[in-house]
Amino acid sequence: MATMPDCDRALEMAQSNPSLGVGIHLCLTQGSPRSGKLRYLVSGDNRFPRKIWQLLRRIELNRGALDEAKAEWAAQIEYALKHAITPTHLDSHKHIHHWPALSRIATDLARQYHIARIRSADEINVRGTPRLSAGYRALRLLARKLKSRCAQSEVRTTDWFFGLAATGKFSAAVWHHLLAQLPAGTGEVMVHPGYFADLDTGSTRLTTQRQLELDALCDSAVIAAVGQYAADAKIQRIHFGQL
Repeated sequence: MATMPDCDRALEMAQSNPSLGVGIHLCLTQGSPRSGKLRYLVSGDNRFPRKIWQLLRRIELNRGALDEAKAEWAAQIEYALKHAITPTHLDSHKHIHHWPALSRIATDLARQYHIARIRSADEINVRGTPRLSAGYRALRLLARKLKSRCAQSEVRTTDWFFGLAATGKFSAAVWHHLLAQLPAGTGEVMVHPGYFADLDTGSTRLTTQRQLELDALCDSAVIAAVGQYAADAKIQRIHFGQL
């Protein structure tokens, strides 16, 4: 996430772990731009708006906003490339690359920079897990349109996605429900693990929830279950670069 203050450390960690698949978390809704001073997409302090509706309003009201969006996303990609990162895929903060006008930009940039994979948040339903909100159901429809665009553009994405409804609630129990109901094909599981020290609601809505998701990923029963599924050849653990 190249617009954020700790991105340099994230790049160092990625360079130290070359087997990881690292994508570009395209952003227009937090932090400061990489492409310099923008006119339409930022406020007076040269920072992006935090709300999606604020971003979309700026895009709708200003013809030059989409040109700025493309230049800014290109700068974010180039920032990673200059730091010896070979991106496996593109996704975005708050899933804004699913918005039709921005999805065209994302797929164009994917082709331009030879990043042949993009996230499509086409969420599956899993019994026993949180239900999708109305907003996330709308996002799922946009994700299916993006998936169609990807197919036409020779950009790959996964067959299914899970993690929207469980954001901030991705406990060990949710993992077990998901593993018991995995559909066929390739899928992406989205999680937000982390430590909540020094986090506040002004920077993210997920604070203590990150610890819950980290604990679930480190849960011995979850690790054992994933390992058993892999041993039984029911799943194969890959990253986007291996699609």
